[in-house]
Amino acid sequence: MKKLQLLFLAIGLSLISCYTDRDDINTSGSNNPESPETPQETENQFISEDGEVYATGLDCEGNGNYTIDTENLLEALNIPEDLPESFDLSEFLPPVGNQGELGSCASWATSYYMKSFQEKIESGLAYSEANILSPSYTYNQLTTDDCGGTSISETLALIKDQGVAALDIFPYTEDECSTQPGEAAVEAAKQARISDYKALSGENMVAEIKTLLTQQQPIIVGAVLSPEFGKTDSFGLTAYREHSIDYNDVTCHAMLVVGFSDEYNAFKLVNSWGEDWGDNGFVWIDYQAFENVNDPSASFRIINQAYVAYDL
Repeated sequence: MKKLQLLFLAIGLSLISCYTDRDDINTSGSNNPESPETPQETENQFISEDGEVYATGLDCEGNGNYTIDTENLLEALNIPEDLPESFDLSEFLPPVGNQGELGSCASWATSYYMKSFQEKIESGLAYSEANILSPSYTYNQLTTDDCGGTSISETLALIKDQGVAALDIFPYTEDECSTQPGEAAVEAAKQARISDYKALSGENMVAEIKTLLTQQQPIIVGAVLSPEFGKTDSFGLTAYREHSIDYNDVTCHAMLVVGFSDEYNAFKLVNSWGEDWGDNGFVWIDYQAFENVNDPSASFRIINQAYVAYDL
């Protein structure tokens, strides 16, 4: 009889243990939802109209207000009278990449696209993993263990201080953010620093961005994304056109402005969701979004910050 009681007790403990284990399983595929090695589900997601989920990850308030970095402002930019009707720097970019599940868009816009572009313009060398710069180098140092969002200004400050290591030294990993650069990576990163970065005031922004682009200076911007982001417009472009924004249904995202077209009345931006998204990884954002940044009465206010960075 005693053996039978012990048998029932063992079975009961086994059932309790099984129930606890199954309760720990989360939808990300990890049995430990608190593991710092696994990106956690956050609000940093954009869901397209066909149900695809993309990571975002820019720190911002998401209310449409434009943030002016008054301590580090671009001033006295000379606007030429003969700006072209279109301009495009995208041929000088590294291959369109995909941030995966991490909230690393700020590092993709700055470290990967902008800084790799600067090194390409300086050297003229063909792209390879030896001169394409790693988003993980800046992102992993700035994010917390949940692999959440980071800011553009903090990322640029880190690039000014340390630089960025190339992919062959510090590869990008889309499923973890805890690996930190060692001495060799930190030393190599010094070769790819910026000298300074400046924020745009929001005044005369369309003309300022056009001018900077023609000077081979792409612009890092933060934007709030509504469900209208990336829909096909009347030109057949993947675009973000004027509409009334519900700021209760947005997420914040960083991208790099690389061109413009007066015919399309829009700037061309490179995204970090892979070549299969948008126009081979690119999207067009209406000029009106940039003209509205300092107009609190406008319903289409989606650009919340803009920076230009200068090569060392």
